[in-house]
Amino acid sequence: MKATILPNDISVVYSHRPDVAREYLTIDVPNGWDDVKKICKKVLSYDNRKFTFTGWNSDTLQCYFARSLVGGIEPVATFVK
Repeated sequence: MKATILPNDISVVYSHRPDVAREYLTIDVPNGWDDVKKICKKVLSYDNRKFTFTGWNSDTLQCYFARSLVGGIEPVATFVK
């Protein structure tokens, strides 16, 4: 058997907070800011939903991406050619 590394995939933990109407993706960043700076300006797609960077915790070495559950709020723009 053979395994292939997927170049654009990253391991995440999904959670949601209905009380604040947000969904979250948590990503381990074992190298701290060196890992965070590579992804903090990216938009992550998870089950066809877009998540944007909200911050990171240097004590737990995790960074967070979030998405609003309120309809019509999408803080993502697309470049037009």
